[in-house]
Amino acid sequence: MGTPTDQFLSQITSSKRVVILGGLAVIAHGLSRSTDDADIWLEPMSDAKEWCDYLESMCNAFGELTIHRLPRWTPVSGDALVDAIEETGVLRIKGLDCPLDIFRKPNEFEASQFDEVYDRGTEHRDGTTLPHPIDLIVTKSFTNRDKDYMDVAHLESVTRTDYLSKLPTATFEEASFMLGRYAEWRVLQCALTNPSPEVQELATGLLKEFAEAGDPFSKDILEGKEVPPQP
Repeated sequence: MGTPTDQFLSQITSSKRVVILGGLAVIAHGLSRSTDDADIWLEPMSDAKEWCDYLESMCNAFGELTIHRLPRWTPVSGDALVDAIEETGVLRIKGLDCPLDIFRKPNEFEASQFDEVYDRGTEHRDGTTLPHPIDLIVTKSFTNRDKDYMDVAHLESVTRTDYLSKLPTATFEEASFMLGRYAEWRVLQCALTNPSPEVQELATGLLKEFAEAGDPFSKDILEGKEVPPQP
């Protein structure tokens, strides 16, 4: 069966920061689905060599783990690890009971953005950090996979629910940050209920942009028409 993945992760999180990604993170955000592997973002450290040396030492400590690179997940070790991680941003650990993909630079993020993603996340039960749904959506951008479309739809729903609870009482600074990261007609309609004229102006401006881009719901809201409830 291999070394338990959670045991390996526990050793890493005892000394390094880890953000979970992929299917495990989506499941943690409430979507019921299966996943065949695990994905994590290990803090980038000072440079790629330090990162690779740490990862290799962790694998060696368990004795039966091997490191693999893209394409085709071919085995790699030693000095070649640095070239591999700089080229692809990810390495796979085999020999665990679940294949583990470890990123230094996930899709659509730079390694230098780790701290901000980590800080926006929430502590998870296994010592890892669960990223904010919007950050998880970013990692799934431009993959063109059906399962990622489903994941994004769920994560947008989670974000929308959160925004609908916060926007009516948010400060202008809070609303600006939130709407700068995610905006659609339902959350903008909610933002219009905020008593702050600045928040209302911000929401109205975004609704106008969406209406001009062809969104019929934004147009109806601006014209004062009743918009039917949407799922």
